[in-house]
Amino acid sequence: MGLWADLVGTTKTAFQIGVGGVKLGNSSGNLTVKTTADVDSEITVSKLNVSGNAIEINSDAAGSDADWKYTLQRPASGMSAAVTLTLPVDDGSPSQILTTDGSGVLSWATAGSTTPLLTCDTTTLNWNSAAEVSMFNLPVGAIVDRVKVVLDTAFNGTSLATLSVGTTGAGASKYFAAGQANLKGTAKDVFESNPGETAVSGSPEALVITFAAASGGSPSAGSARVMVFYVIPS
Repeated sequence: MGLWADLVGTTKTAFQIGVGGVKLGNSSGNLTVKTTADVDSEITVSKLNVSGNAIEINSDAAGSDADWKYTLQRPASGMSAAVTLTLPVDDGSPSQILTTDGSGVLSWATAGSTTPLLTCDTTTLNWNSAAEVSMFNLPVGAIVDRVKVVLDTAFNGTSLATLSVGTTGAGASKYFAAGQANLKGTAKDVFESNPGETAVSGSPEALVITFAAASGGSPSAGSARVMVFYVIPS
């Protein structure tokens, strides 16, 4: 009787395992598992459960103490192409993180960096600006690496307009002095300063551009970008 049941299984489109059990079928060379109602079913191999969009490791977990399942799954939405991830050749070193080459090949990299991040703040100065133009608050601990002035449009006054970068009052030229930029130059001229000042202490430092349009020959055109690059050492 057992032999006859096995032979029947090989002559039908699906082979049923046990009375009322799941059915194994063949779909273009691929193994399929179906319920008795011919509905696609999960395939559970030992403690690995592959179903739909997820893979469950330790799928029969008790869900208590140290016995929990682990699930890997793809995003529910947002994908625009198939994704293949290639894992690293080893298990990396302590504190390393996984990075990608943009094509799905993963590798280990050391987290963080010993190099402080360079930050840039840009303020535009126009020919009709006020005598003092607010920039931004330089954070406590910050060190100004350099100040760059890019002349977008030359200031056309008969007298030389000037600018300086620093703080209000006595510190107006702390980071960039008035004579360091020729605002009557040519568009795309660049002027730079490396002030070499110590880190900001106590409280944030409010930076300003001090602008002098030159009386008697004030410009009617002109624009410059003032960029302050700074770091906060770790």
